[in-house]
Amino acid sequence: ELLKIEDQRIAAMSSSATQLSIGAFLAVQFAFQPLLTRWLLDPAALKSSVVLVGELVKLVTCLTVLMASSGNGKRPRWSPTEALWFAGLPALTYTAQNLLTQMAYQHLDGMIFNVINQTKILFNALFVCLIMGDGQSPKQVLALGMIFAASVLVSFGESSLQVSELGAEDFVLGAVCCFAGSALSGLGSAITEMVLVRRQRPTLMFSAELSAMSALSLGVNLLLDLNGDGSRAQVEGLFVAWSPRTWVPVVTNSLGGLAVGAVTKYAGSVRKGFAITIGLVLSAVLRVVVAGKPLTLAVAVAMPLASAGILLHVSQPRKSAPVEKDKAT
Repeated sequence: ELLKIEDQRIAAMSSSATQLSIGAFLAVQFAFQPLLTRWLLDPAALKSSVVLVGELVKLVTCLTVLMASSGNGKRPRWSPTEALWFAGLPALTYTAQNLLTQMAYQHLDGMIFNVINQTKILFNALFVCLIMGDGQSPKQVLALGMIFAASVLVSFGESSLQVSELGAEDFVLGAVCCFAGSALSGLGSAITEMVLVRRQRPTLMFSAELSAMSALSLGVNLLLDLNGDGSRAQVEGLFVAWSPRTWVPVVTNSLGGLAVGAVTKYAGSVRKGFAITIGLVLSAVLRVVVAGKPLTLAVAVAMPLASAGILLHVSQPRKSAPVEKDKAT
């Protein structure tokens, strides 16, 4: 009995250490990703090639874990029809979101990007309500208002500084891309939640399907030249302006996406909220220490406002839609 208790204690400590490690990586990745992208990714690189390689990295990672875990004989049933049905639409939204995010990275300060990007929580709440019928508690509505206020504050409060550094067109383009990407992220997350929770789709398998479908949609985008990358790829090559250092932001961004899912699944949304909040604080520190930019009043107010909104939102239970029971006739 004592050995059993000791084994349980060791297992619990190991689980806690794993959760802490993944959460710490998510916080650091969240803060550094905009900077890594601006430092190491050449603006001339094709956005489609960057996102495509990132999706392939996630696909290989998911398949590797699936193959390693299938040794216990529990292999989930899979069919291409179900994969297309469940992952097709969210893959399109995530593909467009990733392309917009890469554009926003190049035109916004990392701190500003991270604050505006949190409006995806607001869009997610909207689409969850529309798609799944789940509402928000009064405290969650207050939290969403705080996040929205922070994004508006940092957008307008920092606009003069960003315009002087980047130009008006660059700042507006970055902000529009960030807001549009956040809206698509909210839509994709709502559909993903419906598939994972309501349809009980295995998480790793669904992640692999999303990456495969996203890579396929990017291939179609290049063939049809929907955003201009196809014609550039034919003339200059798919990996124009790539270098060994380009792989750093691509791989960290892919692993960050997987870390979000891992933290949510194994540690819960509250701890994910803590990780994102720590990442926001670290973003502000990096803005001053690394980028050498002042901590303006807008940022000083928006950062704790957004952090408090995130923590308040994830700590409150959602108002689930009532489940209709069949009535006996």
